[in-house]
Amino acid sequence: MVSVCAYSGGYVTGYGQYAVSLDGTPPQELFPVHGALGLAHFQQSGTGRIRVYYNYLLTTPLLSDELDQRYDVQTLVDETASPGVYSGRFLERDVRFSAVASTRGVRHRYTFPAESQPTVVVDVSAGGLLIDTMSTYPQGGSMKIESPERVSGTVIMEGVPLHFTCHCKGGVASLWQDDKVLEGEAEFNLGLDKLKFQPSFGYVFTASSPEMELDFAFSLQCEDRASTVADALGAKSFGDIEGEARSVWDEVFSKVSVSGGSDADRQVFYTALYRSSIKPADFKNENPFRHQDGPFFFDLSTLWDLYKTHLPLTMTLWPERGADFVEFLCEVAKREGGFPVSYLMDSSPDRFTKQATGLCHLIMEDARLRGIDADWDAILKLLWKTSRSGKGRKGKFGEYERSKVVAPLSHTLDIADAHFCMARMARSSGEQIIHDKAAELSRYWVNAFDPATGLLKEGSTYYEGENWNYSFRFVHDMPERIAIAGGTEKFVALLDLFFGFTEPAAGQRVFHFEGLNNEPDMEAPYAYIYAGRHDRTAEIVQLVMRKRFGIGRGGLPGNEDSGALSSWFVWSAFGLFPVTAQPIMLIGSPLFESATMNVGKGQFKISAPDPDPQKPFIASAALNGKPLHRAWLKLEEFTAGGHLELERSAAPTDFGSTYLPPNFAP
Repeated sequence: MVSVCAYSGGYVTGYGQYAVSLDGTPPQELFPVHGALGLAHFQQSGTGRIRVYYNYLLTTPLLSDELDQRYDVQTLVDETASPGVYSGRFLERDVRFSAVASTRGVRHRYTFPAESQPTVVVDVSAGGLLIDTMSTYPQGGSMKIESPERVSGTVIMEGVPLHFTCHCKGGVASLWQDDKVLEGEAEFNLGLDKLKFQPSFGYVFTASSPEMELDFAFSLQCEDRASTVADALGAKSFGDIEGEARSVWDEVFSKVSVSGGSDADRQVFYTALYRSSIKPADFKNENPFRHQDGPFFFDLSTLWDLYKTHLPLTMTLWPERGADFVEFLCEVAKREGGFPVSYLMDSSPDRFTKQATGLCHLIMEDARLRGIDADWDAILKLLWKTSRSGKGRKGKFGEYERSKVVAPLSHTLDIADAHFCMARMARSSGEQIIHDKAAELSRYWVNAFDPATGLLKEGSTYYEGENWNYSFRFVHDMPERIAIAGGTEKFVALLDLFFGFTEPAAGQRVFHFEGLNNEPDMEAPYAYIYAGRHDRTAEIVQLVMRKRFGIGRGGLPGNEDSGALSSWFVWSAFGLFPVTAQPIMLIGSPLFESATMNVGKGQFKISAPDPDPQKPFIASAALNGKPLHRAWLKLEEFTAGGHLELERSAAPTDFGSTYLPPNFAP
């Protein structure tokens, strides 16, 4: 649930030197050095301009009790990170810090220089970014000194109450407001009568020891829960908490193993697996709206990206987490009258209507196909009901049923896919009426395409891309999609233009592959497989993995978007690619000599000896010792466990050209 990171106030997550830039021009540099004000709690993961940026309870070490010094940016040096632990040093103050996260809390450790007054100030009113229109201000708050070493309270941010308890062994606590210590005050309340646009309040601990440790514990339900977490943290050493975090992450990483390749390749891979595993943030038993136990998640801020690679990975590697996620989505739909397209830690969900519609239908069908345990009959009825009443009837679903097309045209593809998923689920459960109606409505995705160009129609709004970037999205009737393009050769010709294999004709308007700078076309390299050109897929995927990802700063090609980018790399490096809500896996070109993934009934292994960058192509394949003449697997072949052997080639081959992926149109 909890994360902790250095906070500068920069875009996009509060860590960094820059302001926002949305037009491709270099962003303004907010700070001349890589620095921070302190450490903050709760962060997004590589998302864009999403309005809610968290960074709560900003915590800053000082060398005296002069609170206004907390505004001074300190240069960050000696930074190190491993799963669960982050350390570094604030250069000018020469204060070393480490922070280790547990499930519901964090321990900070600060080491101060000699002859200083060890002081740690916590800004309870802080939030968001230090950029115009990107800050977050409290709607209310309270604090109480329970003992000299302990402070508890609540701050309401974006309509959500964040209850906290903070314990500092050997510390002496004081409350402050507007940079002034409230002498002799043990309680503070920011009521509506005192509320102002930018309130400033918090607490401060001073100590005589040069080493200070602070435990932060959180709950979205009540202060008692936060207090219980704080007590549990207090009984453990820093090493104990770090060991528990390491144990949890060792279990996460054990789900996939790779061998061969370079040290840098493996570092990028396991970093990608880590980043694929931290969002959505698991707030189990912390539902702030119903105050009831059960699965609950936040940070679905990029569901339009997560549904393609991230969530299929979650459903595959952590089916118990997948089951919780399915239950959570249904709880949201029942409470709010519709399934979300985003879900942040605030009281105003369901934004970003320009970007996606109906994606939970695909997520649910993908989870069902991957064997997630749930009441699928009830879920189908909930999907159908919310699509045809309330928000669904008044929104894009209703417009689609009436007009057989909606704008933006990418939403037409979303809603057609949603009906395809409901038709598949209805056929499985015997709901004939739902099946027939949903099957009919699934077919109108064709209305979004222009047969004259073979692409999505121009003139629509395409978020973070153009019509080209969305035109190669997988649909449930790929043979019909290829026919709209004018046949296989013309479909391949369009892809070749998109990826730059051929030059456009004079005056021809072409938009190119985003290259995973963003994710609207992240599946497009694999679209060649539907036209029998696996060689193109292999060449592009290998180039993207080797040229666009790396170690160190700048190692990601674009917005991480809550793990979507990293999960693309995990799947592609492994050698497979999921087709969300369809029972197949596409074969790519693995990065490693050998890779093994835990799946539903065992392990699935891919062997591809000689991972030479000069051999990106696949010459032949065998599944469980038998020749495989197709560039795709049935999902059941993957989830049953097995062994896929691939032979690499330096020259293009005709692998995958004979038996193309099947058509799933209902």
